[in-house]
Amino acid sequence: MSKTLTTCTKIAALFLVCSAFQLHGKAQVLQGGIEERVAPLQERFRIGSTFSEDFLPGNHKIKSWYKLPSWLTGGFEAKTLKQTIRLRSVESKNETKSSRGLQADKTGTVWDAVIIPNYARVKTQNATDFDIFEDYQVLDSTPDKFRCLIRYTAITVDDDNRKILRAEKRTEEQELEPTADNQVLEHSLQMRYDQDGKAITRKPKKLEVKLAHVSPFVAQDQSPAGTFNYKEEFRAYLTESGQSNLIPE
Repeated sequence: MSKTLTTCTKIAALFLVCSAFQLHGKAQVLQGGIEERVAPLQERFRIGSTFSEDFLPGNHKIKSWYKLPSWLTGGFEAKTLKQTIRLRSVESKNETKSSRGLQADKTGTVWDAVIIPNYARVKTQNATDFDIFEDYQVLDSTPDKFRCLIRYTAITVDDDNRKILRAEKRTEEQELEPTADNQVLEHSLQMRYDQDGKAITRKPKKLEVKLAHVSPFVAQDQSPAGTFNYKEEFRAYLTESGQSNLIPE
């Protein structure tokens, strides 16, 4: 799952996890993986706390690999974001870029990686947003549809005094499908929770992004920072999961 440090990080492409997310208390599921209540935030991520980048997750690990449909591989560019809350829709300019896919197997099928723990940083005016990813689950991956569930903590930090100005937990269920004009339409349901784990709105916010396919898939053997050797880790994954027949030559 490839990382894009933009305001659309949580909408366009998100790189995360494939494990069960443990909730405290009795969480009522509204639809899909959207809950009515989640666990409260840790004290260090709550509003008014002094933020330190030492709090951000380290030791990023590739937790698993998953297959992508052919139309969801390569580079993409989004132009607009449509948000619907209740019956009100607002469309805004949101130019972002993202990429999907890291390695291809012997058959040519492209795979992406779930990397957790992980985070994204987005600079805004006089502040910085941090999205700290906790869970990523692939719900469905077929020739016609791709669905995933993402859970993350979203905080905003004042650049001057390093105090946390906003602190939320979010759950986002994304559904992507190809269009007739070689683009990808992404629909998301986003549920926001306050720092105590209570839903901020009764219903999820609906997000819609159209992604234009701008470049073909190119395998990445090494991560830009040198943290991962994708080629070797993918081969090791195929071997350990009993799929050595898919190791590319």
